[in-house]
Amino acid sequence: MAVSPTFTCVCGVQKKTSNHWILAKVTSRGITFMPWDWDLALSNDIITLCGEGCASALLSRSLGDWKRPAVSTTEPTPIRGEERELAVA
Repeated sequence: MAVSPTFTCVCGVQKKTSNHWILAKVTSRGITFMPWDWDLALSNDIITLCGEGCASALLSRSLGDWKRPAVSTTEPTPIRGEERELAVA
């Protein structure tokens, strides 16, 4: 008896016979959406999505993450002996 992997979307839906599933790969440089490919879906760095709704939600979350300013883990260094001035909106 052969064992088949079960694919689950980020929303919790398990893949059945529908062909509307989408694959996504998120990197520091962006997000890439791809049509369903069984072999590619087995990769650890691929996100399986059940359809357009979950794909657009992933894109929206990614855009929100990209808008956030990078958090510095070090103290800012003064420029030419002066402290940096922050702009106020």
